[in-house]
Amino acid sequence: MLKTVSIVLVLFNFAAEAVPQGNSRRSTKRPAVAQPTAPQPTPPAVATPAASATPSRPLAPIPLAVLNGQTITTAEIDPKVRAEVEALDARIAEARRQVLQLQINTLLLESEAAKRGIAPQQLYELEIAKKVTEPSTAEVDKFIQDNRDQIADTDPAAVRQQVVGYLKGEREVKITDDFLKRLRAAYPVVNVGSTTAASPATVIVTVGGRPITAGKIDERLKPIIYKLRLNSYQLAKQALDLTVNDLLLLAEASRRNIPSEEIVRKEISEKVHAPTEAEVAKFYSENKARIQGELATVSNQIASYLQEQERQRLEQELSGRLRSGANIRMLISEPAVPVQVISADDDPTRGDLRAAVTIVEFTDFQCPSCAAMQPILDEVQKIYGNKVKLVVRDFPLAKHANARKAAEAANAANAQGKFFEYAALLFKRQDALDVASLKKYASELGLDRARFDAALDGGKFAAEVKHDMDDGDIYGVDSTPAIFVNGMALTEMSLEALRALIDKGLAAANTPPKISGN
Repeated sequence: MLKTVSIVLVLFNFAAEAVPQGNSRRSTKRPAVAQPTAPQPTPPAVATPAASATPSRPLAPIPLAVLNGQTITTAEIDPKVRAEVEALDARIAEARRQVLQLQINTLLLESEAAKRGIAPQQLYELEIAKKVTEPSTAEVDKFIQDNRDQIADTDPAAVRQQVVGYLKGEREVKITDDFLKRLRAAYPVVNVGSTTAASPATVIVTVGGRPITAGKIDERLKPIIYKLRLNSYQLAKQALDLTVNDLLLLAEASRRNIPSEEIVRKEISEKVHAPTEAEVAKFYSENKARIQGELATVSNQIASYLQEQERQRLEQELSGRLRSGANIRMLISEPAVPVQVISADDDPTRGDLRAAVTIVEFTDFQCPSCAAMQPILDEVQKIYGNKVKLVVRDFPLAKHANARKAAEAANAANAQGKFFEYAALLFKRQDALDVASLKKYASELGLDRARFDAALDGGKFAAEVKHDMDDGDIYGVDSTPAIFVNGMALTEMSLEALRALIDKGLAAANTPPKISGN
């Protein structure tokens, strides 16, 4: 398979810039948007962390665990992982700097918009978006030719579309930078205090006299810092597990007075056998819906997979036996999911407005995972009744061509009191979300078609959808569905995980506050 290098338009996605690529809890993503800031085009190469996020000098090793009295530090794990783990503080500092700059840019645009008597988004459209020109055919051809070795041999039309987006992004960045420089001259930016170790009310910067407080920056940093810390923890934990296993294996080999390779051979290699044809056929039959190709063409791949699964099982069993007699004390732990202030805005709500628990869902009507989540959300409302309320906000992904217009249509249906009925139709008919179909669904629900069509065709709710998307970016949403329960992000899209967060919220609501006395 040829390597594929994506050319995408990334808009101030701080976590993505700062976090190395690792595990992701969901796979449906869109480039982040934090309007009204400048888009940042990503060059046609694999993104690497910013230089400023890497320590300029070696740091002292960080203790990770104690194994049988021996402290294991980052010095004993994979050097690449060590570099990532030890760069965490620098990455957080860089994220803080970028978030502050984003907030400054936002206030600059808001100040100018207020002066002109228009909305910030209108100002952005007028001064930036409308001035971005389409690249010529010759410019696109030249870019593709100059970067041929970095672009996989794939669909030419898709490649050209990506290149057009990248080149437009470059132009938008340049226009935005020039505009912001002019605004800085009109609205002076004054540093007042430090961005760290400050109380929430401390003013750290003023923009044309308007303050930016430490609390504002800290709140926006919560999801970014969580993702940075989680990624660092996962990398360190994986590398640490390998190091612990190796040390225990060496100790066991020393105890038996045999080479460690001998233990691996007897406990693992000699026990791994090729699966039988019947086992391969059984696996194919049980997973046929997820396998592309007939049994005859994929049998070798299935056999290799099953053999590797067997090897991993034996490795885990050996590791478990070695660990059972060891004294292991972890010095690192998974970071806690932060509690954020998630606005319900004026979006569609179902349930008692005074409910102790508020569930806010950012959704995409063309996203299969979002459709799969709806029965779970329905179930928790049946279980908890008026103890919970559900708020639905929009987060259409760029990869879904019809999602944004579908979100506008749902808002138009909401204006006629039929949001949840209309949303249910969209989730059931995700393969038909073109404008004609969206209007047809309005008729099925008995909506006023003249009113609905006028709102949809005129883009009446485009700004509302965009507002939800901007808020989602602030809260760290980068995929859908994104669900928050009383401000805590749901990290596993299951009924059990959702109920656990709801129960936690209800318990907190029923716990009387602590009263301190003299």
